[in-house]
Amino acid sequence: PTQKDAWDAVHAVNMTNSPEPNCLREGTGPDSRYAKSWALYFSKFVSAYKSWGLNLFAVTVQNEPEFPAPWEACAYNPDNQAEFIANHLGPRLDEDHPDVKLLMFDHNKDHAVAWGETILDENNPASAYVDGTAIHWYAGGMDRLLDGALGQPNMHRFMSMLKYQNVSEDHLILGSEACHCPTTGYYGGDINVAWARAERYAHTILADLAAGSNGWVEWNLVLDSIGGPNHLGNLCDSPLLAVPYRAGGEHNVSWLPDFEHTGYLNGPGTSRGDSRTREELNSMGMPAEYIDRGVIVQPMYYYMGHISRHVRPGSRAVPALVDQSNLGPNERTFREIVGNTSVAGGGVNDLARVGIELTLWPCEGSTRQVWEFSKDGRLQVFGHDWLGVPTASCVSKTPDKSFGGLALTTCDHLAASFDMSVIKKGGDSYNMILTNSIEKEAQICLIAKPLESNGGAYGPRGGAQVTLGECNGDAVSALLDK
Repeated sequence: PTQKDAWDAVHAVNMTNSPEPNCLREGTGPDSRYAKSWALYFSKFVSAYKSWGLNLFAVTVQNEPEFPAPWEACAYNPDNQAEFIANHLGPRLDEDHPDVKLLMFDHNKDHAVAWGETILDENNPASAYVDGTAIHWYAGGMDRLLDGALGQPNMHRFMSMLKYQNVSEDHLILGSEACHCPTTGYYGGDINVAWARAERYAHTILADLAAGSNGWVEWNLVLDSIGGPNHLGNLCDSPLLAVPYRAGGEHNVSWLPDFEHTGYLNGPGTSRGDSRTREELNSMGMPAEYIDRGVIVQPMYYYMGHISRHVRPGSRAVPALVDQSNLGPNERTFREIVGNTSVAGGGVNDLARVGIELTLWPCEGSTRQVWEFSKDGRLQVFGHDWLGVPTASCVSKTPDKSFGGLALTTCDHLAASFDMSVIKKGGDSYNMILTNSIEKEAQICLIAKPLESNGGAYGPRGGAQVTLGECNGDAVSALLDK
């Protein structure tokens, strides 16, 4: 295959950006010459790898089809991706490469269900060619601290959707791309950031597997010290970083490879990792023995390694919840508040920030479950971002349309205000009634919405979604500790 084949097929001057809603000239109907050419290019691509003894397991129709990216892109919506699969790509791969699986979507969790309802509908001819669904971990906006923290209830909705659409039980769910941005933990030089990024990976991998995912892919194997090379400055992190200039005995080696187009974010010499000694980095969890060989091994590597070594192909997810931790003052899973410190439970809550989805879990005593009911009736939680700046967030008064539940928002007119209403006279539990609801007719309460697909491996007690609804049996029953 040649690059000209691709350029002729894609409705753009070159391979970057994309027209919407369909990137292909003449559309994706059965008579589109360009869609036919593009499908043939896929086949030739697979054949080229096979000629070198590299047999591809699967391909996706398009990386991030909802994003007309400034890099190589080809935009689709669910309908025209289904047409391209049914009319062109599916039949072509079936004929030329029946052993190669085809995965649809390949984008964020917020719209996965909508795409599945269209493409995987048994009455849609595209469904016969699709072997699985690829999903990314990104939050969709530009707040990179939300990546990996959104969409878990949607994963359970997706699994439920597969059942009611009679999709084959061997349909693959693959977390096909994840990485932390911007730049690298090494470049920032903050031990808390490096380890927080690793922990976010572990949380998301375990949650995806519990929901029904068959695998999880880190986008990058190895990058340079700032998170490249990247021809558009999209610098991100990686478990391994190449730093040949730090290898023992090396001289006159550039700090960045000559094919790196970006350069340091804040000018030369601003990498905090480069300014640290091997001993300092070793104490932060980046082993000196590998630094001497020109490789930075970041904490993410060990989290990825721990899970991948123990969760082998064929493994099944099993339930494991911290069910109780409030048996007494000295019987907590997490450490107690000591003296006047504001750090309770398992440490400072670094997940509390605007945009985070709300879910309910069994009480496990961490700071994520410590809330304040303010004088104006707002549910407020405190945390900090990864730069250590304190944050304050409140529960939103409007459910997110894509995720179906409530998220944290700014503590202003966007936040919900609640009135605590005693459920039973003389009791100590309360319903939370929304007092600034847009709906004036009905009484609206904070409610717990159980995860679909019976909660996956977590079961019915794991991660109920928080939203708004009628003040009935689903309404949250709250206890105040002061």
